[in-house]
Amino acid sequence: MNVMFQDIIQIAGVRNHEEVRILMQHGVNLLGFPLRLPVHQEDLSDAEAAELIARIHLPQQAVLITYLDKAEEIAALSRFLNVSIVQLHGEIRIEEIRRLRSLMPQLNLIKSLIVGQDSLNLLLDRLIEFSPLVDAFITDSYDPKSGARGATGKVHDWSISAALVENSSKPILLAGGLTPDNVAEAIRTVQPAGVDVHTGVEDSEGRKDPDLVRRFVDRARRAFADTPGLVKKTGVSREIPIDGVLDLHTFSPRELRDLVPEYLLACRAKGIGQIRIIHGKGTGSLRRTVRSLLDRLDYVESYHTPESGGGGWGATVVQLKSGDKSPGNPGERIA
Repeated sequence: MNVMFQDIIQIAGVRNHEEVRILMQHGVNLLGFPLRLPVHQEDLSDAEAAELIARIHLPQQAVLITYLDKAEEIAALSRFLNVSIVQLHGEIRIEEIRRLRSLMPQLNLIKSLIVGQDSLNLLLDRLIEFSPLVDAFITDSYDPKSGARGATGKVHDWSISAALVENSSKPILLAGGLTPDNVAEAIRTVQPAGVDVHTGVEDSEGRKDPDLVRRFVDRARRAFADTPGLVKKTGVSREIPIDGVLDLHTFSPRELRDLVPEYLLACRAKGIGQIRIIHGKGTGSLRRTVRSLLDRLDYVESYHTPESGGGGWGATVVQLKSGDKSPGNPGERIA
C-alpha cells in the first residue's frame, strides 16, 4: 500500500496500549517503533512491538524505525512486525536498499538525512542518490556528544532542511527537537511534507502526555493549513514550448522528476534530437539533480557541459537516441 506523504504527523517511541489509543484518538498519522538501535535502549522488544502494532488500524499506520543495514534483516523484521513502512536511519548502502526493494517491493521506505554531521552538498548528493529507491526522506539531528544520528531531542539548522525540501522530488519529513511550542514555526520555515516528534510530547517519566500530544497535533495541523506552498506538485502544470531549450529557473526542483523526462519525450516526438537544459551554476545541486535523472533515461544517448561560450556550467546539452516517435504525440507544448 502506497502512503501519501503529505501533511503527515508521526509520533515515535510508542510504548504501550494506552499510548496507541491516545495517538489514534488524536489523529496521529504514523506511530513509530524504534527497534534494533545502536545507541539508545529500545523501549520494547520485537514481540511487544508486534503485539501493539496489531492494534493499529487504518488510517493510522505503524512505522518500523531501525538502524539495521542489511536487506534480509530489515525484511525479516518487517514481516515479523507486519509493517508496510520502514524508516531507515543507519548508514545503509544503496545496494542493500535495492536488495530490500526486490525482497519486499510493497514496502514504503523513508530514508534519514542527518543534519549537523555532513555538509549541505553531501546531503544533497545523498538526496539524489537515494531518491530513485525511497518514497520519502526524514531530516533529523546529529548529537556530537553521543554520536547519535537521530532521536537526539535536539533542534538542528532548519535552513538546511528547508534547502533539502526545496531540492527534493520526494516528500521530506522534519524531525529533531520538535515540541508543541516550535512545531508551527518549523513547518512555516521548512515547509516539510510532515513532522515527527518523540520526546517533545512526553512527560518527565518518558510517557506520552495526552495534552502535549493534543497541542502538538492541533498546532501542526493549523500550520499545515496556513502555510502556502505545501502542496508538493510533481506534474507539469504550465505550458512549455517544445523548441529544444528547457529553462528550469521558473520551476521548483521537486517538479523536475516528471518535467525533464516529459520534455525530452516531447522533443523526441517532434524530431528534436539535441536539447539544452538550463539549470544555472549556483551550488551545482540542480545540475546534479538533472544529470541523475538523465542517467536513468534509456532514450538519452549522452549529455555534456557546453563550452564556456555556450553557457558553461549553467547548462547541460542532451543528445537523444534516434528512434521512432514516442507513442501519444504530446503536440507543440507540454501543458
